[in-house]
Amino acid sequence: MFSSKFLAISILLSISCSFHFGSVISASNDNIINAKVERTIDISSQLVTITSQVVVLNKGSQAVKEYLIQFGDKHHDENLSYLSVTLVETKKKDVLKVSKYHNADSSFASYKIHLDDYAIPSGNSATLEIEAAFAHLLDPYPVEINQADRQLVIYNGRIYFPTPYMTETQTTRVRLPSSTGAESYTKLRPVTYSDRNINYGPYDKIPPTNDAATSGNEELRVHVENNTPFLTVENLSRTIQISHWAGAISVEEMLDVVHTGAKLKGPFSRYEYQREPGSNGVSSIRSWKTRLPAGAHDIYYRDEIGNISTSNVRVSSSSVYVDIKPRFPLFGGWKTKYILGYTLPAKNNLFALDTNTLTNGDYILRMPFIDHIYDNMIIDQATVKIILPEGANNFRLNHPYDVKRESDEIFYSYLDTIGRPVIVLSKKNLVEWHIQPFELHYNYKPFYLLQEPLLIVGSIFGLCILVMALVRTKTSLDGK
Repeated sequence: MFSSKFLAISILLSISCSFHFGSVISASNDNIINAKVERTIDISSQLVTITSQVVVLNKGSQAVKEYLIQFGDKHHDENLSYLSVTLVETKKKDVLKVSKYHNADSSFASYKIHLDDYAIPSGNSATLEIEAAFAHLLDPYPVEINQADRQLVIYNGRIYFPTPYMTETQTTRVRLPSSTGAESYTKLRPVTYSDRNINYGPYDKIPPTNDAATSGNEELRVHVENNTPFLTVENLSRTIQISHWAGAISVEEMLDVVHTGAKLKGPFSRYEYQREPGSNGVSSIRSWKTRLPAGAHDIYYRDEIGNISTSNVRVSSSSVYVDIKPRFPLFGGWKTKYILGYTLPAKNNLFALDTNTLTNGDYILRMPFIDHIYDNMIIDQATVKIILPEGANNFRLNHPYDVKRESDEIFYSYLDTIGRPVIVLSKKNLVEWHIQPFELHYNYKPFYLLQEPLLIVGSIFGLCILVMALVRTKTSLDGK
């Protein structure tokens, strides 16, 4: 009897608490209002970038320390490559911490912005600038084209700003790739079309976004010509090898690239392609420019056949530009594979933490995780291997964004005894915003610099002893 009453009371309390918890969440959402939203959706290249400036108003009695953002569907969530949120009011536009937030009531992802030190007081507002980059959001339509055809793509998104909060007023601008005009686009009034922009809004009193409230009027569909390079690096294997003895850092990259635009339908005519270079094969990719760090030298560019002599190198004060021109132009669905390597002086990227390296031996390597391969690049999978000198230990890695550290490996080269340690890192779905330096701290005692010379001297000395022993030893075939 007592146990049944206790169980009933427990159930009532849990239900009451759940209702109370739900009311707290609802009240929290009701207390935050998007006073003004200005969005720009840029589809002028193969990347889609969405920049939103949101004025967040706190109508509650307590300071707001967290803010949720959404992108409206799984297609955007799965192809999100880069996300950055800054506070406009600060002079330096401080970057805020963003983490993924699990929302059981929604079929698409939410992201939590941690305001922390910049909490919005009651009755005040703050302006957030949200910048997001997406890969593989533009779908070719038609999916196959002839050699002389234009390339058309479709973008599907939302006109309204996806958000769990009420929005007072908002505008959306879609930036197009060229002034040739859109084939078709969603016409949700008020809407204006001018030059390279489609302007939607302003729209007032927009309710919070949820799955149930999704309607056809909110959907955005733009069908437009886009002949910019749709070049994707399917796999990038990057090797960074450090040599304290030579004072140099060697970098080699193996790249598998593919044209991910509309596939070529029918045969390829080299004659027509060369006769009308401006109009025939307008969506093909003839070449692209790779930007290497300043000081890069001994550059080589080759594929499976051998060295490719059609490339050019241009040196500036801040970078080295390499004109990558494959053996054949790339049409939709075509692939190529090549190797690019170069050498850097160690003094530009390798630093001793103590000036007295004879006793300390602590170093820090500061290198970009990836290089600038081409404008608006997309890298599906990147693997970076850092080959350290033999004897290096105590590794400590700092990186500007999340990367996966794979199992360490051992690499053997000339005059190695125990092998060189290799740090292996990997990451998927990278874009230009990921060209940021990582830092690798390690310890390398100066004694190991003498290892190779001592091995050479010891080998020569041993060989001399062996020759002397053979010369002094008398041998005879008759045994006398």
